Amino acid sequence: MNSDSETATAPPETAGFDVREFARTAHGNHRATLDLRPLAEEPLDAESLRLVRALRDMERATLHRVRDLLVTATHKDARVTAFLTTWMFERFWIADALDAVLDVSPATGDLPPSAGPARWAPAERRERRGPVARSLVAGITGTQIVAEHMTTGLVDEWITQAAYRRLAGASPAMASIINPVVEIKHRHSRFLAEEAERRLRRSARARRLTRRALRRTAWPLGSVDRSEHERTFFERQVFGDRRGRAEAHRIRARVAALPGIRPRVASIVESRLLP
Repeated sequence: MNSDSETATAPPETAGFDVREFARTAHGNHRATLDLRPLAEEPLDAESLRLVRALRDMERATLHRVRDLLVTATHKDARVTAFLTTWMFERFWIADALDAVLDVSPATGDLPPSAGPARWAPAERRERRGPVARSLVAGITGTQIVAEHMTTGLVDEWITQAAYRRLAGASPAMASIINPVVEIKHRHSRFLAEEAERRLRRSARARRLTRRALRRTAWPLGSVDRSEHERTFFERQVFGDRRGRAEAHRIRARVAALPGIRPRVASIVESRLLP
């Protein structure tokens, strides 16, 4: 078999992550289990509350991300699309839980507006394509684009999990809310890691496409649509201190360990996380 060839659907024997079990045990509405009283009694500081809003907005943007994925060959992979359906469902309810935190926090109304001028970077032009342009380009790329989607999704999970861990450290009350969310997201990253590693090993062309995407992507995914000041806030809040730089370094090491992803590419990813 040619090293660049790849079938649309993973052979059952390579699929260790049980997608049916994932769908069967999907996590829905969290509100009944949230203990919000401590947050009303001891409100979050403004920066933590702003990070809650940023993460809520990222989870809310999942529908748009799935739209962009499904205009490509990714929609032909039954295993991936089955995962994406439940992934989107779980992220919707994570966003709802973060909404509940914002609703109970008195200072939410005092947060600066999230809207504003976007950051412009030449390397990010590719991400600004609309669905039609994405579909046309993806038609040329073929099924190897699935490896790119799985890998960039995996890196995005690592980044947002770092942000959630930072948020969990804001108070014991937040830790009780965020720690279950991180566990849900660990399950997402297990699927994405399995798919990314298998597809990168299989195809040299998939590795080339993925390296290019990692060099050009704005992190977290969807950041091209966010304002400059919100992107800068996220970078400073999550990766701006010594602990944050250690998180960014750990992400770089994990990226570099992926099949065929060179250290230089991993270093570019790290550099784009730092303020």
